[in-house]
Amino acid sequence: MGDDHLTTTAAAGAVRRALLRSVVVLVLGVALVVVGGLLDAAAEDQRSGLLADGVRVPGVVVRVEEATRVTSASIDVRFAVDGQDRVRTLTLLVPDPPPRVDDRITLFYDPADPERVASAQAGTEPPAVLEVGYLVAASLGVVLVVAGAVLSVRWLRRLRSVRSHGWRPGTATVESQLARIGLDARGEVFVDTGRVRARTGRVLLGGSGSSAVIAAADGRVVAGREVPGPVT
Repeated sequence: MGDDHLTTTAAAGAVRRALLRSVVVLVLGVALVVVGGLLDAAAEDQRSGLLADGVRVPGVVVRVEEATRVTSASIDVRFAVDGQDRVRTLTLLVPDPPPRVDDRITLFYDPADPERVASAQAGTEPPAVLEVGYLVAASLGVVLVVAGAVLSVRWLRRLRSVRSHGWRPGTATVESQLARIGLDARGEVFVDTGRVRARTGRVLLGGSGSSAVIAAADGRVVAGREVPGPVT
């Protein structure tokens, strides 16, 4: 691609698209966090539904499991359904007051599915699809929100820097993460692009300082920061 394709308008458009992609990542992250919250609420609604509409039975605590770094506290309870004793493990949701073995407890179970049990303090695990969906959506959402927010702020700062300082044409040679740009006007500038390697050849250098941007002839933009040249 020839030098005539290195227009400042196209380069500025590439920076705006990079900013837009960052905003999309941020919005997607927020959406996933919302979805995770809805899935968590749906799981809680199931427990609330059991407490409101489930069959009430007496039970007794037969085991107490303390919380660890990777697991929640839980209790095993024994209760009877149609004269048949059952033992189910419930995740402890309200730790105070702490239950003890042989404590009497009031339970509520779903008559259509006696495996689903809840008490005022605890409940069986929600369906796997809700639990896994919540964990995936919430975890990925938080990562995307943080990444999107950081990238959006950085690209917005670079866009403002480009608008303030404009673009300087030149020719780039690249060694590892350092781009050496010989400016057409005069002098040369060294730009540290971090883990992303800039393209060699004709470029436009936009912005300045820590908000520098290198635009290549193919429309690719690489962010970087101006640094002193290597000592020779």
